[in-house]
Amino acid sequence: MNSSERKIFRKLLKKRWTACARAVCLWQLATHRQVSEEQFDQYLTLLGPEKVRARLRQKTARQQRKLTSFDQRQTREPVRKLKIAVLLSGQPTGLEHCIHSIRRFFHGHEVHYFCHTWDNLSAAARLEDLGDEVYRMSAPQPDFTGYERRAIETYGMKTFSNGIRVPFVSPNIFPMWFAVQQVFGLIEKSGKSASGYDLICRMRYDDFWIGQFDCEDLPLSDEQIIIDRNYNGYGGYGDQFAIGTPAAMERYCNLYSWLTDGFLDNRITGQLFPEVLLRHFLEQSGISVHEENFGLRLLRPEFAGMRPYDIPLRCHQASSQRNRRVSAYIKQKFPELYNDNLSI
Repeated sequence: MNSSERKIFRKLLKKRWTACARAVCLWQLATHRQVSEEQFDQYLTLLGPEKVRARLRQKTARQQRKLTSFDQRQTREPVRKLKIAVLLSGQPTGLEHCIHSIRRFFHGHEVHYFCHTWDNLSAAARLEDLGDEVYRMSAPQPDFTGYERRAIETYGMKTFSNGIRVPFVSPNIFPMWFAVQQVFGLIEKSGKSASGYDLICRMRYDDFWIGQFDCEDLPLSDEQIIIDRNYNGYGGYGDQFAIGTPAAMERYCNLYSWLTDGFLDNRITGQLFPEVLLRHFLEQSGISVHEENFGLRLLRPEFAGMRPYDIPLRCHQASSQRNRRVSAYIKQKFPELYNDNLSI
């Protein structure tokens, strides 16, 4: 996929002109004997496996594998069965709509689920429906006030045209990564050993999968993880999913310690989006990233019941609502910082 085509797709999807983007895909498939892996992933996401399989004349081994794993009418059998620990954390909203896709995603592997929830939250779906081996911890949310204040004082706030002000460093990252760290510790607390698993996976409760995990034969070192590229942004890595060896994932799941120590004590320059912060951390930790397309979607409440290939990658309304909530939270909790003219 050349830079011009990439820009065209980005603009069409940003403007939500999905029908036009699909027409471009169909035209490209009709006029090309082969397509690159990047093109293939884009076409597969927009058209689904049936149309791509029917129109793509020459397919690589990876493309054949993806066409099977993305086909909702069948389930791909892995070439190698793995023992996988899946760490779930975050707000368990939408889990009842994602359980089937999660189970299909890991089909054929031996999977143990470790789930973290806050005391004041409950899942509409039963966590036990995930599988036979489910371990759960529920805990009160700690007070992150000190870290939130230091982040605002260090990095400042930004103001939108509608007057809403939010910190450059989102306060949501502290409870999120704290929970990730805690749920990794749940493995040992449950009488298991992290080293006893082939792979450890970190994901959210609202992760919906169109495809399956189909990289079981990819050799991974203890300095490498796999992510789904669909939620990368701003030059960083999406923080909704990662999978790797126990040694690599133990380091990945320790991002909270870096956030509350080195990150706040040693000011970094540049953008401060969560994706960028994750990239900073991984680079400093010596962890490389292999990007794949597993068809990840964040299943917002308004997307429930939609056909898999119709679920949008992003919801602009959700982003706006999140900014309003964060703005109101900071204004109430730190009025003197909210009204100050902080900038970076």
